[in-house]
Order: sequence, then structure tokens, then C-alpha cells
Amino acid sequence: MADEEKYTLYRTSDIYFASYLCAVEVVLETTERETVDDRSKVVFVFRVPKNKIDRLRAGFFGGHATVKVQAYVQAIRNLKQMCFV
Repeated sequence: MADEEKYTLYRTSDIYFASYLCAVEVVLETTERETVDDRSKVVFVFRVPKNKIDRLRAGFFGGHATVKVQAYVQAIRNLKQMCFV
């Protein structure tokens, strides 16, 4: 199966969900800046296995995902630094 068929690019501006994805070692491909109503925001773009994104979202937003706390906190710090460069 081609690599493109196994993965999808997932975009989110939710820094806490993005931090969770980083903490569970999903690949952060890039960031993008978007301007909406004269406000700039950062969008995080991840390369996620297609068969995992629904489960990752359900776990995080359903409140039953598990992650190493230190990895999550460090991911928040790192992503915040990326936003304010």
C-alpha cells in the first residue's frame, strides 16, 4: 500500500489536542498561519495513520485517553513557543 494511502494530514488549531497528538508521537508535519476576521491563528498539521485518527479524537475528547503527563506538558510548551515566534 502506498504511503499516501496509509496516512492523512490532519489540521487543528486546538493547542491542547495538538499537544496530545505530539505526546502520543504523531508526526507534526508543519504549521500554518491563518487570518480570520483580522486575527491570526496557528494551525498544526499532523501526519496521522488513517486507521487511528478517529480513535485518537474519541479518546481525547471523550476524556479516556492516556498519556505521559511530562510529555504532554512539554508538548504544550513547545507548541506555544512555535505560536509566538
